[in-house]
This record gives sequence, structure tokens and C-alpha cells, in this order.
Amino acid sequence: MKIANILIDSLEKKEKLKAVENSFLDYALYLTKRGENVLSIFRADSEIKTASQKVSTSIYELSANFFLKKLSLLKLWIKLVNFEPDVAICHSKKALFLTRISRFFCIIKFPIISLCNDDTPKNFRKSDYVIVRSSTLVKEFISLGILRNRIFVINKSIEVANNFQILAKPKFGDIIKIGSIGSIAEGKNFDKIIQAMLILKEKNINCEFFILGEGDFQDSLTLLAQELGLSDHLKIIDFKNNIKNFFENIDIAVMPIESSACDDFILDPMLYSTPIIASYSKHYEEIIENNINGLKIKLNPAKEIPNLIANAVEIYAKDEIEAKQMAKRAYEKIIDHHASEVIANKIHFICVNSKDFYLN
Repeated sequence: MKIANILIDSLEKKEKLKAVENSFLDYALYLTKRGENVLSIFRADSEIKTASQKVSTSIYELSANFFLKKLSLLKLWIKLVNFEPDVAICHSKKALFLTRISRFFCIIKFPIISLCNDDTPKNFRKSDYVIVRSSTLVKEFISLGILRNRIFVINKSIEVANNFQILAKPKFGDIIKIGSIGSIAEGKNFDKIIQAMLILKEKNINCEFFILGEGDFQDSLTLLAQELGLSDHLKIIDFKNNIKNFFENIDIAVMPIESSACDDFILDPMLYSTPIIASYSKHYEEIIENNINGLKIKLNPAKEIPNLIANAVEIYAKDEIEAKQMAKRAYEKIIDHHASEVIANKIHFICVNSKDFYLN
């Protein structure tokens, strides 16, 4: 089966762009590992080119030069005519737009599957099939005229090695080690976690806060910790550090507490058996079940967020057995629903069946 995997001019926001690029590479890897002929077509930076070469059967790079960009449609059409794909997967609005025009002029037609990463369904309403990460988007696509049997919910995946060993987490110590992972940006409420530590200190629950990441809001967090007398309890760690080692050394993961929080790192603490505190983000809706495999807090009113984080940490601290049980359920959910092999099989099934259904 020949599959065109296409990413052109994706989102401008850095974090969302990274998520789109990761999906682009993951899909190429999943499908080539299943013996399919995957042509990855992209207009991106050198890192994507190098990574695409490793996971794709073949690649085709469209020029990012201002003047040569005008020829992208013609070049894409010629490539698709020669490749004759059985199916095309589009990872951006521009990819879908150019692929649809190119297909119109192709003798051999093929179905187009779009991966909706930017939470804007109307950008992908012209797709033959759509893959979304959350069922909250299904109704929106149906309202745009896409049939339910052409919408697939595929959650975020994580690589689980065949010889993976469940992480044996030590008991909580006298100081609870809280950890977060992600870019340190304003609006992610990292400051609220520091404020929550002060509330916990008043309840004789001492904490340290470790952040694996970097960003523009880093200095502001350091200053806040100094003002609250918690400067020795905040540690910001470079992203170069090993994620597994990070979770080996923390007790509780407090993921970025924001309504638009993406699911890029939520699976890591689940895989490494670390109790999770998250927010009611739509990206977490089908991943974290409150009081089942993690704790979730509301974001309104904003002034209550430090108290809610502190309460969640206190629940885990006072009932470590239940905390470990929630972490165990989270790990089991990874294995059953989010392991890369599980997701890869679903994606392959969609590609094969979309071709057959489209032709019939």
C-alpha cells in the first residue's frame, strides 16, 4: 500500500507546531514498520528532513524559498501523479488544501485523511476522513457535515519498549517532590504551584518543585519563589535530562494546569507510575479520569487554583496507597490504549479501510 504523508506550513505556535511535527513523524514510522510504502512530503526545517529520512520509505521536500513556494502546488501534483498513492494523510490545513487541488487533476483518485491537531474542525471539513485526539471534536465535525463513520478518535501514543519494566517508585519522603514537564510559559500556572507549596507548608507538608523544561517565564518563577521564601525548593532542570530519570526522582506529577493544555507529556508520568494532578483540559478528557487514574482540578475561579493544587497534593500525601493505585491504573491504561503499537495498529486499519471504502 502506498501512503503519502504530507505536512506543509503547519501552525505558527511553537508548541502546537512541535505536536504536529511529532505526529507527522510518528505516522510515517508506524506505517513503514507495517511494511507500507510511505512517501513523506514536507516543507519544514532540516531537523524534520533528517528525522523523516529515518522513518519514511522515501521523502520529498518542497522548497521554503519565498519565490519557489509559488511552485509548491505544481510540484506536489507531479509527485502525487508519479507516486500514485492509495491514501494521503494531511497534517495541516495547507497540506489538505494543496492535496485536494492536486487530487482533482490526478487520473487515479485516492482518499484524504486529515489529522486535526489544531482544534479548529472547520479547517479540515473538506477531508474524506478525519482523525481527532478527543471525542469532544466529533460533534463539531458532524455539525460540519462529516459522517460519523468517517471520524476516528485516536489518542496520543507513547513508545513502550518490549522489555519495559514497571518503575518501582519509592515511598514518599518527608519532603514531597512535585514535578512538572513542558515549556515554562506564562499562563501555564506554574506560579500557582509555587503558591500551593506555601499553603502546604502551613499544613506541615513540605514540598520541592522540579520543572523539566525552559522558557520565558523562568525568571519570573525564580523571583516568585524568592519572594515566598521557597527559592531552595524550586529546581528547573534542562530538557536534555532523561525523562525516565526525572520521574524516578519525583513523587507527584503536576502537569501544566491550563484549559488548553496539550497532551504532549501527560503520558510520561502515566508510563512511569507517577500519580498525576491535571486540569479539566479537553486534551486530558479521555486520558485522565478523575479519582480513577489521577486527580483533576477546575480552573475557575483562577484565584482558587493554588488551593485546589494544594488539596490534591494533600490527598495523595495522606493516602499514599490510593495514590499508588491511581498510578497503577494510569500505567494499565497506557498499555491498553496508548502504547505506540496499539495506536499504530489503529492507524494502519484506518488507512487500509479508508481506501477500500473510498473505492467502493
